[in-house]
Parts: sequence; C-alpha cells; structure tokens
Amino acid sequence: MKKTDIDLIVGASILAAILILISGVLWLKEVSISRKMVNYAVLFPNVGTLQVGDPVMVNGVSKGMVKQIFLRGKDVAVVLELEKSIHLTDSCRIMIQNIGLMGERGVGLQYSERGTAVKPVKNRDTTFLRGSFDTGIAEAMGMLGTVLGEVQTLAGNLAAIVEQTVGDSSFISSFKAIVERLDTISLAVQDLLGDNRSAIDRSIGNLQTLSEEVKQLLQRNSPGIDSMVADGEALTSRAVIIAGTVDTLTRSVQTILDQLQDRESSIGKILHDKELYSDLRTTVADLDTLVRSVQEDALKLRIKFGFGKKRN
Repeated sequence: MKKTDIDLIVGASILAAILILISGVLWLKEVSISRKMVNYAVLFPNVGTLQVGDPVMVNGVSKGMVKQIFLRGKDVAVVLELEKSIHLTDSCRIMIQNIGLMGERGVGLQYSERGTAVKPVKNRDTTFLRGSFDTGIAEAMGMLGTVLGEVQTLAGNLAAIVEQTVGDSSFISSFKAIVERLDTISLAVQDLLGDNRSAIDRSIGNLQTLSEEVKQLLQRNSPGIDSMVADGEALTSRAVIIAGTVDTLTRSVQTILDQLQDRESSIGKILHDKELYSDLRTTVADLDTLVRSVQEDALKLRIKFGFGKKRN
C-alpha cells in the first residue's frame, strides 16, 4: 500500500472520530443544530454553584441551558437560552434548583401563559425577569460548619453549668438540705391535715350549709329585695330633685350676698351708710336712756301737747 493511501486512511479516521465526539457531546447535551434558540435575562439574588451550560427545565422538561452569568448591581443576571417555541410571560416562576446529589444546579421554570408576554433579549440593557434561589445541598453543607460550631459552644456551656451545679460538692449538700426540709414540711402538713381532718370537714360542711341558707334567704326575700331596689331608685330620683332645689337655693343666697356686697344696691347702701349707722347708735342710746328714766321715775311720764302749751 502506498504512503498516500495510508495518510488518507489515518486522516479519515481522525476526522470520523472528531465527528463522533462532537455528535456524542451534542447528544449528551441534548443540543439540536436545527432548533432555533432565543435568550431571556433573569435577575437572581444568588446563584450558588450554577454554571454556564447548566440545563433549563420548563415544567421538568429540558428546553435550554444557561448561556451567561454576570453581576448586575447587588443581583446576579443570568441569560437563559431557550427554544423559540417557549414564550415567557411575567407570571412564569423561575427558580434556581438543586438537581443532583453532588450539588448540581439547574434553572427550573414553571410555565404559565397568563400575564404579559416578555420579549427575548438581544443585549444586556434590557428588561429583566425576577427569579428566586432555592437552597440546596451545597448551601446546607456550607451551613453545617456554622451549626457544628454553635453546637460545640452549646455543649461547652452545658458542661460548665453541670460542673457548677451537679459537679460541685457544696451544691449537692445544699440540694440535699433543701430536699430534707421539703420532706419535713410535707410530713408536717400531712400530720396537720390528719389531726384536723374532722374540723376541716365540719368547716366545709358549715360553708355548704351557710351557702344553702343564704340561697334560701335570697329566694324567700326576693320580692322584698326587688321592692328595696325600687325604693332605692325612687329615693335616688328624689335625691336628684332635692339636689336641684338646694342648687337653686344656693344660687339665690349667692345673689343676696352679691347684693349685700354691692354698694349701689338698696341693701348695700343701708349696710354701708356710716351716717345711718351713727343715727341708729344714737337712737339706741336715747332709747336706753328713756328706759332707764322710766324705771327711775316709776312709770311717771311727762307729755307735752299743743302748740307751745304745756299740759300735765
């Protein structure tokens, strides 16, 4: 065989192997050259271990893959490459999910035709959908270290508490003393109840009897009690009337006092007139003199009548 033929066979074999390798990769990735793809951009608060090329599942069916991941502010933007036949709306739920026991990630999309249709994106400056992040095995394993540290701290605190209580001889002796005192108190209470059980029973019986007698008394005197309540209501109404009358009288007395204090009123002028006060004192003094004169003359009075004439 010529050397040229050998080179052709080797080259054809290598080319066939490359084609088989590419076909196998495409088959494993479930990539179809004939299907048309479009892109949608989604913002997530976190993506965990999500990588470019991870699958995108629409209602559990693989319909695309993750094409690009980049930061956008405090969120993470993920560009999803989906089949053109999938038309997303703003009511679709998009979530990063755990799809394997080793922490593999994928994007799960709950498809819904309701809501407003979202157009595919062509660049980074576009409208983003909102997605959520589902904590998986990788995040749980990451949190396990923190949990174990907290458990270790809790165990240390518990050991310290046990050492300060059960492990301390003084605590044990104090605890025993408290238990003995409680036992003594329990026995004393038991003896007290045993010695006075009959008296306690009689007291309880007397209370029951008293309760029955009070009940019967109330039943027998129910009409009288109702009458007393009615009389109390009538008395209350009368008290209200009396209070109104007293209030009116108080206002009248206050009016009189105001008039007495007012110097311009008639009564005020009489009370505050000093000349009238002086005349009244003079009159009283004259009257007193007259009374004394009558007493001294033994009721002999001289009365003068007429115009300039004197009569005895």
